[in-house]
Amino acid sequence: MTKDTKAVIFDFDMTLADSSYAIHHCSNLLARKFGLEEVSREVVLAGIGLPIEDCWRLYWGDFKEEWLGYYRDEFRGVEQTGIRLFPNTVAALEELRAKGVKTGVVSNRRFARRVVDATKLTPYMDVIIGLEDVTNAKPDPEALFKAIGKLGVGADEAVYVGDTDIDMKTAVAAAVRGVGVTTGNFGEDGLAAAGAWRVCSDLIEVPGLFGLR
Repeated sequence: MTKDTKAVIFDFDMTLADSSYAIHHCSNLLARKFGLEEVSREVVLAGIGLPIEDCWRLYWGDFKEEWLGYYRDEFRGVEQTGIRLFPNTVAALEELRAKGVKTGVVSNRRFARRVVDATKLTPYMDVIIGLEDVTNAKPDPEALFKAIGKLGVGADEAVYVGDTDIDMKTAVAAAVRGVGVTTGNFGEDGLAAAGAWRVCSDLIEVPGLFGLR
């Protein structure tokens, strides 16, 4: 990464915050309600990064609007209160912004702004794009194109940071440099195989890629 990088855009779940325990807890509350098989945290981790419909098809082989309505009505608040930022999330964002780098979120969550608000990260973000803002979910590059357009930067001036192969494939499709973080379900080899330009174990490493420290 070079000094001409003007924007660093992040995935949310398991990149900026550990949402796995909250999603695991709420998914099993839903399972108990509708007589579905409870899932392990490992299964939940495997689904994080997918739209919720695809997550549930992964868990239970099915998706029903009834489940989604109940989940949103009963568990959205519970889930949000259980999400925890990774220890160096705020420090990394503060360092980037202090260097004049724009920051944002591109997520396959619908209504992504709600979790960004809930984790008090909104003041650090110049753009937030969720599934409600686009027609196609990642790894289609539509959301990333929309974010860099709103930020007023070129693809060659932007970086996308994420924890899954989906994130890295999105970056490749958008001709944006992808930085993988191993805080989710993918290790260094899996992220590199999906097209990561660099791989970090902690977000605090990301500003250092600029050579500005």
